[in-house]
Amino acid sequence: MYQQYTCAQLAQEAQGVSQRAAALSGVQDQKRTNDGLATAAAVVIFWPAAFFVGGDKQTAAELAQMKGQMVAIEQASIQKKCGIQFQGKPPGA
Repeated sequence: MYQQYTCAQLAQEAQGVSQRAAALSGVQDQKRTNDGLATAAAVVIFWPAAFFVGGDKQTAAELAQMKGQMVAIEQASIQKKCGIQFQGKPPGA
């Protein structure tokens, strides 16, 4: 799904997924930052704290889907050698 994205697009998409997950669960992710989204030489994306939190079935299903998107974005960035660092991964990711 993300194979056609540029590195800058992958960084933006990862940050967007992270923000949507935090908003969905109501979890404030203290590590998340908008600084230097795609302008820095090395972009750091933090896995959302929301992925560690339980919730109702619908929220849990949506978060699981977003977690899958983050995995796919990370894999695409590795294949393209984007230098995006994904930190704070949930267990089993």
